[in-house]
Amino acid sequence: MDVTNFTEPDLARLSLSTRLRDISEICRIAVAADEGEHGDAERLWALLAAEVPLVQEAIVHQVRARGGSWADVARTAAISEEEARERWEKVELQRVDDPVSQAKALDDWYIRHAQLEPLAQVRDPFSRLLSAHSPIEHECLICVKYKGGTLPAYGGYTTPPGGYLVEDGIFRVGHGPTPYWPTGTLLIESYRHFLDFAEMNAEEVAAIGPLIASLIGPLKEATGASRIHVFACMEGAEHFHTWLVPRVGEAPSGRAFIANPGYCTVPEAEAAMARLRTALARREAAR
Repeated sequence: MDVTNFTEPDLARLSLSTRLRDISEICRIAVAADEGEHGDAERLWALLAAEVPLVQEAIVHQVRARGGSWADVARTAAISEEEARERWEKVELQRVDDPVSQAKALDDWYIRHAQLEPLAQVRDPFSRLLSAHSPIEHECLICVKYKGGTLPAYGGYTTPPGGYLVEDGIFRVGHGPTPYWPTGTLLIESYRHFLDFAEMNAEEVAAIGPLIASLIGPLKEATGASRIHVFACMEGAEHFHTWLVPRVGEAPSGRAFIANPGYCTVPEAEAAMARLRTALARREAAR
């Protein structure tokens, strides 16, 4: 993006989206804050009292930048036109210092906090809305991950909890993203970019079966799972990857389990990986 191409509507949208991000972060942190730390009612009230008027100002500037009249502003705010003019006519747009960097920061923020909505797979969820935007070519999520790019939570980790079990130049094996998968879930990803089994080369074909077979038994031992579900659909990223998902205890079986397998914390994942390494070493020593 070229900063000279930013229009007034672009700058107004950038200002509003920056304010919305800031207030979203205030609310996100407050959800799980300790009462004695950041969650006390007085502090939250004061933060919102300061931020909400700034969001309202940014909305007014966006309406006006798009060619809206003061009557449009009054209708949006549910007040009279006279009151709208009195309240906001002399208020100047709060411009960001570096529009290009700020647009990129908003893209990254959205992606990091995205869940499973369609925009989670878009590299420019905010900046695509700007007239100054230059289209970004689609990139595979897994390839982006290993280039150090920004990922949605379901994309996993460049360095997974407990580190990689396997990094052999053909496949990587590590713990899956903890917000979406239960303790001990393994994610196998190919180094090479290809879609599915039909596009494997001879080396990959020879490696994948023995790799999965070597992990199933130790993973059962490490997690106490009665079943390890092996699951692959290549929908979240058009790059070969396979899940090994332990089913433990009274969890529903089969398709019902895969539809809602649960989640875990990073410390739980790290502990499971430590147990799995021990189980793998024990099996290797017994050979």
